Amino acid sequence: MQRFPYLTEYVNRIFSEEKKHWDYILIRPMLLVSYFFLRCISFPIKFVFHRVPFGFEAFCIDWCMAVGMKYLAKTDAAELMLRHVQIEPLLYRYILGIPETGVALERRKLNGIEGEFGVEDIDTWVRNNLTIGHDLLSYELIDRFDREDFLRRLPELRSSSPADHAIFSKQVLEANRKHSWQVLGATNVVILIVTMITFFGDLKTTIHALKSFDSDSILLWCLKKIYAGDAAAQADLDFFMQEVSYRGHYNSSAFFSNPSQYLYYHIVFDEVAYDMLRNRSALPLVS
Repeated sequence: MQRFPYLTEYVNRIFSEEKKHWDYILIRPMLLVSYFFLRCISFPIKFVFHRVPFGFEAFCIDWCMAVGMKYLAKTDAAELMLRHVQIEPLLYRYILGIPETGVALERRKLNGIEGEFGVEDIDTWVRNNLTIGHDLLSYELIDRFDREDFLRRLPELRSSSPADHAIFSKQVLEANRKHSWQVLGATNVVILIVTMITFFGDLKTTIHALKSFDSDSILLWCLKKIYAGDAAAQADLDFFMQEVSYRGHYNSSAFFSNPSQYLYYHIVFDEVAYDMLRNRSALPLVS
C-alpha cells in the first residue's frame, strides 16, 4: 500500500484502499479521456453561446453532485468531500481571525467564509448551491486577507487552532450509507465534479471554479509563518509547493486544468493543513 510520510493517516488510508478497487482501474481512465474531449468542445461553445449564467447552472451542478453522492459515491469518498466543504471555511476563519463564538457571524447556509456549513440532507445541498458557493470561498479569502494584520496576530495564532469540524452536521452521509451502490472512490468523484462544472457552467462560472486555488498559496504562506523554526513541519509543507499549481500565485490556465490536482493538491492540502494546526503545536521562535 502506498503511504506518503507528509500526508495524514486518514488520507493515506483512503488513497491506498482506493487504488485496489475496480472503479479506479477501469472507470477513472474513461472519465479522464471523456473530460479531455468535453473540455475541448465545451469551452469554444461557451465562449460563443454561454458566456454568462442563464440561471439554471448552479442547480444542475448541485443536483448532479447530490445524486452522485447519494447513489454512486463510496462512503469514504462522500465523507472526504463533505469534510473538505466544512474544513476549508474553518481554516479561512482561523487565518482571518474570525472567532467561532462571541460575535454574530453571518450564517448564510453553505456560502461565505462565515456561513453555516452543516449539511443535513440532499435538499440542503441543492437548495443552497454548495458547489459554486464553495469555489467562491477562495476569492473571498483573497479579498479579505491582510498581510500586516496576520503578522500582528501571529503569536496568538501560534498558540491556537481552527475549530473542530464536528460543529457542523454531517447527517447527509446517512443517505449515502443507506442508498449508495458504493461504486465511485474519491478520485472519480472529484473528476465527475469537475466534469459537471465544465459541462453545465457558463464560461465565467467555469473559469472561476477551475481556477479557485489561489487561496492555497495564501494558506501555505501562513502555515510556513506559523511553523517557522520547525524544520520537520517545513519539510512536510514543502511537498505542497507544486510548480503546476497555484502555490506561487501562478496564473495557470483553466483550459489545461487537470482534475487530479483538485484532489491531490487542494483537498489533500486542506486535510494536511487542518490536521497540522489541530494536532501540532508551533515551536517557540528563537530570538
